[in-house]
Amino acid sequence: MRRKNKIRGAALALAALAALAVTSAAPAVGTGTIAIRHQMRGCHSWSFNSGPFKPSLSVSVKAGTVLRFTNNDVMPHKLIQTAGLKVRLSHPNMSKTAASASVTLTQKGVYRFTTKAGEDYPWAGSMKTVGEDNVLQLTVRVK
Repeated sequence: MRRKNKIRGAALALAALAALAVTSAAPAVGTGTIAIRHQMRGCHSWSFNSGPFKPSLSVSVKAGTVLRFTNNDVMPHKLIQTAGLKVRLSHPNMSKTAASASVTLTQKGVYRFTTKAGEDYPWAGSMKTVGEDNVLQLTVRVK
């Protein structure tokens, strides 16, 4: 009887260790947020994870990261991939305020994105800008 209990206990311990090993070997999936906003000079800019807003960003993330783009600008934006391994863009037409798009970057490499801005929303017609509109550029290095 004692021997059976020892065997069962050892089997349970091995099963628990095996489950722990499988869980810890799974890649950690991260997330990142890109926010697009309106500004007086240059019309629009974007920010990574609440960092400074700039028309051109360069960021590094781990493989498996999901980037979520949120459009808080006064005009629609269409997210466009311009370089890197082809990825699937989820809801790239951010055609209203607070609309979002996302992309999962599963493979290592360098990816580049931009947006194509549309016309101002009718309610935003009175907002003024100074200078040429910024062309948003994003370079993502996946490690």
